[in-house]
Amino acid sequence: MPLDLSPLWEQAFLEGEARDANRLLGEAREAFARLTADQRGEPFSYEVIVPEAPGADWLLEVLLPKLVYHCETRRAPLPECGAVFVSAFVGERLLCVPAAAFVALGRELLGCSVEELVERFGTGEVRHALGRDEDPPAARAPKLLPGGES
Repeated sequence: MPLDLSPLWEQAFLEGEARDANRLLGEAREAFARLTADQRGEPFSYEVIVPEAPGADWLLEVLLPKLVYHCETRRAPLPECGAVFVSAFVGERLLCVPAAAFVALGRELLGCSVEELVERFGTGEVRHALGRDEDPPAARAPKLLPGGES
């Protein structure tokens, strides 16, 4: 059963013909920079080709895991996703939507928290880089090699 993605497309901050993608992606980066001026990082486009009739399985099993992982590696913490936006090629159209909108829809469909999404699909890099979810000192102790050497 196809998933209704119209709520995502309504959040597009830029839309145009896919054939004009190079120009539009440049414009999208500039536009998103203005929208996310209070957030860190240069705007980054995560590009995806949306199937003709995407189902929830496509969003939850294909797009969402890769998007969460990508945001984590870019140090763009969920749920806001920093300056990451999704450039969705939908047929002959290109729609640029904040990554946070895709994350919110995925969370709604899965019925899970941001933490559960990150645990399930993320790398843990953002939490550690930002000093969140610190390991206790014993867990950071050097591991001993066989024979007692470190």
